[in-house]
Amino acid sequence: MKLRLIKTHNIIIAFLLSILGFTSCTKQEEETMSAYGTPHATFKVYGKVTSEEGEKIPAIMVIMSASIHQESDTVISDYDGNYEVKVLDSSYYFNDFPLKFEDIDGEAHGSFQTKDTIIKFKDPIYENGNGWYRGEASKEVNIKLKKEGE
Repeated sequence: MKLRLIKTHNIIIAFLLSILGFTSCTKQEEETMSAYGTPHATFKVYGKVTSEEGEKIPAIMVIMSASIHQESDTVISDYDGNYEVKVLDSSYYFNDFPLKFEDIDGEAHGSFQTKDTIIKFKDPIYENGNGWYRGEASKEVNIKLKKEGE
């Protein structure tokens, strides 16, 4: 009897909260909200991956991670070495994002060393934001990778 009463009570509370606009955190298209009404922004890093000699490198896996929620975005550089990664983050103070570049095609385009770096968004300029949604900040980062064995 007690268990049934508790379950009924929980259903009523959940119903009332949903009417008031409080919902659980769910994935909506490409954005994941941390909590209802939490300020957030999209941080985008784009650029070109080249060798130290300036040759474009395709098929480099680029991984960008968010600072707090461990959300990440992974892409593969295109034939011209271009890439673009972005994550949603709700941190006000720590706008530093780890970025990893890893050769995944072996000898097909030459072997290159993995490179880890931290991208810092200091005083970012946000575009397309309003209110608690700060918009999107972007930064160009061109990376030069060393050949394996150097």
